[in-house]
Amino acid sequence: MERFYPDELIEEIRIRNDIINVVSEYVQLKRKGKGYFGLCPFHNEKTPSFYVDPIKQLYYCFGCGNGGSVIQFVMGVENLDYVETIKLLADKAGILLPEGKDGEQKEIAKKKKHILSINIEAARFFYDRIEDEKNNNAKEYLVSRGIKRNTVRKFGIGYSLKDWDALYKHLKAKGYDDDILLESGLVLKNKNGGYYDRFRGRIIFPIFDLRGNVLGFGGRVLDNSEPKYMNSPETIVYNKRKHLYGLNFAKDSSHKRIIVVEGYMDVISLFQFGIINTVASLGTALTQSQGRLLKKYTEEIIISFDADTAGKAATIRGLELLDSIGCNVKVLEMPDGKDPDEFIKKNGAEAFNNLIKKSFSLVEYKIKALKSEIDTNNTEGKILFLNKTADVLSKMDNDMEREMYIKKIAKEYEISQESIFAEVLKRIKPKKGFKSVVTNIDSKTRLKRDRDKDEYQRAVTHERILLSLISIDNSLYSFVKDKLSLESFENEDNRRIAKTIFERLDSKKGLVPAELINLADNKNSNIFTRLLQEECNFEDNKKAILDIIKKMELFQLIKREREILNVISNSKNKTAEQMKSMKLELQQILYKKKSI
Repeated sequence: MERFYPDELIEEIRIRNDIINVVSEYVQLKRKGKGYFGLCPFHNEKTPSFYVDPIKQLYYCFGCGNGGSVIQFVMGVENLDYVETIKLLADKAGILLPEGKDGEQKEIAKKKKHILSINIEAARFFYDRIEDEKNNNAKEYLVSRGIKRNTVRKFGIGYSLKDWDALYKHLKAKGYDDDILLESGLVLKNKNGGYYDRFRGRIIFPIFDLRGNVLGFGGRVLDNSEPKYMNSPETIVYNKRKHLYGLNFAKDSSHKRIIVVEGYMDVISLFQFGIINTVASLGTALTQSQGRLLKKYTEEIIISFDADTAGKAATIRGLELLDSIGCNVKVLEMPDGKDPDEFIKKNGAEAFNNLIKKSFSLVEYKIKALKSEIDTNNTEGKILFLNKTADVLSKMDNDMEREMYIKKIAKEYEISQESIFAEVLKRIKPKKGFKSVVTNIDSKTRLKRDRDKDEYQRAVTHERILLSLISIDNSLYSFVKDKLSLESFENEDNRRIAKTIFERLDSKKGLVPAELINLADNKNSNIFTRLLQEECNFEDNKKAILDIIKKMELFQLIKREREILNVISNSKNKTAEQMKSMKLELQQILYKKKSI
């Protein structure tokens, strides 16, 4: 985890941002016992399983396992990186952050602030032009597309004048210099050294992040000239692979699903018909970053891309990507090649919702796509189709679901289920040579490997519980420092965290559970939070930590014992003196084991 600021400063920022106050800005909390419960902002649920502990200053969701301190909460709910989160919380607490090395971080932050300011000013400028009576052609276009006045306000839709440098002159008058205007992507430089606007004579769609910042813009011509759409380039504040148009509205929807469409107008038209749980992918194939972002706000993702060949390919890629990161994905196929904007205007919301109910799963859509691509009216085409279908079915994890599709296809194409299953089975067999290698592994070796893995996992858990207990009660460190060293920690992440904790406590600085969470990376922060909430509620913490110390000592002794026995069993090149030394160490280990 990147850290541009001292741990002491980060801890001050955390302390000054009480977790109850911060979480309450996003989640409605209700007191229950010593803590607070609410609906988790990281997954959809009906019964509150999101718990906030005001004493430990931690949150934990018993439903999805997400947990941490106020820092991890803001990172997740605002979709920010670590440094951005620290800056946001520092600003909330009124804490002035120091410059980064050589002022680099301050310079980056300054540029981001300026470009966001430029974007807001540009959005206002574009919006004001749409209201200007001189630009009736823009108004007429919006009316022709069925866009209502309150929708224009809601989405901040604007218009860029046909003049070459109208926005440039406006922004210069506001005091922005040429270099930062070029970096914003709104202004370009010609061969003669002059400056001109990127967007001219276009309807403008501002692109917002989840906090309401304007990150960039999309622009559409009023006629059918090319290019029809133009988008902001990527800048220091805008990465199209990490954002989704309309998510700032869709995330607040009560629906359990989000629909992904291609264009700005699709989102806007569906919104006007009351379907607000819609986003657009900003002219790019869906990315993992966008998928993970969607996963935070919905249980089901429905993709609706164009019905042409390129659209089908994009849909399948998007589905596979979302499926690979654990999303429940479906496809909404528009009839007659229409896009959602056209369909809903002609048929209404009820008809569109009926299409949603008929959405295809990933496997169904792949098989349907194969049917449209392959002529199955002849034997050759039918065999090709069945072979490609077997490829699709072989990648399924659910055996029952696979069997259902096999039955369906067998019936439709009048071929036995056994034949299809045999083809599927060929494709899910282990790779050549794998079986012989596995069967030749000695069973004792396999058992030993499994035993070692289980013992390692237990050791890692003991280490984490020990660190958690120390964070709850710093006085327990006195029992640890005389018994254990950093080498006693088997897990590298735990060893790193232990080093920081030991150094802090040796220098008489205190430590609280929330600081432990901040020392861990994102994956381990959830684990430590769960331990602190669920497994560190011992009646006697001193007794518990002494017990864990013994287990950690015993693990290290057993590990060394096995190493020596392994060397002794392969001792062809060892001298008598070396053998004697090892046997002596072995006796000492056996004695220590008995004394623990």
